[in-house]
Amino acid sequence: MRIALIRQRYARSGGAERYLAQLLAALAGTGHGVHLFASRWTDPPPGVILHRVPILPGPAFLRVLSFAWVAHRMTRRGGFDLIHSFDRTIRPDIYRAGDGCHRAWLDRRRMVEASPLRALDRLNPLHQSLLWLERHLFRGGCRRIIANSRMVREEILRYYGTPETAIQVIYTGVDLGRFHPPRSRAVRAALREERGAGPDDRVVLFAGSGFERKGLRFLLEAVGRMRGIRHLRVWVLGKGNVRRARSQAVRLGIADRVLFAGPVADPEGWMAAADLFVLPTIYDPFSNACLEAMACGLPVITTAANGVAEVMEEWRTGSVIADPRDVQGLADRMEAYLHPAQREERAADARAAAEAFPAEGHLKQMLAVYEAVVRGAGA
Repeated sequence: MRIALIRQRYARSGGAERYLAQLLAALAGTGHGVHLFASRWTDPPPGVILHRVPILPGPAFLRVLSFAWVAHRMTRRGGFDLIHSFDRTIRPDIYRAGDGCHRAWLDRRRMVEASPLRALDRLNPLHQSLLWLERHLFRGGCRRIIANSRMVREEILRYYGTPETAIQVIYTGVDLGRFHPPRSRAVRAALREERGAGPDDRVVLFAGSGFERKGLRFLLEAVGRMRGIRHLRVWVLGKGNVRRARSQAVRLGIADRVLFAGPVADPEGWMAAADLFVLPTIYDPFSNACLEAMACGLPVITTAANGVAEVMEEWRTGSVIADPRDVQGLADRMEAYLHPAQREERAADARAAAEAFPAEGHLKQMLAVYEAVVRGAGA
């Protein structure tokens, strides 16, 4: 098949970005003609044909709308067997709702932040543009919608009345060869030493770009309440408002415990070196980083507004808190999991849960959807 894949910005850092890189490489490796349409890219896999999509400069909403329109025109002229979009665009064959349901995110943020100003969000041209494109896609603008969690599927059904038969849930796969527990205690000790952690340190890892949505402030507040744990460290990976987060850490008196590492090329090394993965997110369709952490043998604490909670088992692979604002509940669970015996007991359970979602299985599911959509188009 000649397959066109659409993503406005392609990079290798970040869970969603690693997912797309993995899929592109796998598709190219199976002999398909793989074309990536993007406005910007960094280090694409070999075998992928690149097409630069020009977009209008200026405000974010203009970039979003111009990319959607130009990508549509370019892909429709290309004679492809299948067009698969990973961004909100116009009339692709398949849309993967990896960013979730924007209406659900806006409602969730308004509920959590409880600010009167949040009621004005929908007047923002960017939100209006995203909602317009979302409405187009979920009300007949594509042949098949792929949701990465049941949570997202239910949101689309509830907000847009999309026919149930149009939406399929396919959980993200994880590269189990890349993300795995440390091979030995010596390897783990070396990974920790490289990152400045000693044998007595208890390390909490946070990974996610967009600190506001991912709930970093709730994690820092919870750490501020954990005075009883000595040698506690927090490693923060990803992009976000570091100045604001660092100021919060200073106010809480924990600045010396928090390391802001930024985007990293080797998240698996950080995961293998940590003791616990925490993502108290306000909204996450399905956090790839959580699944990768589980594959590395880390117990995970996240929220019910994260689709990955569907594949977790309470107190075996980690814990799910109902509300990210429950910082005391978050602190209590973190204290429980940071006990060395707890970590060792839960490592095997976390790894076993992740092994149910290998990248190879995900690719087979995706190819089956591709073939079904192509057959349907030719019928």
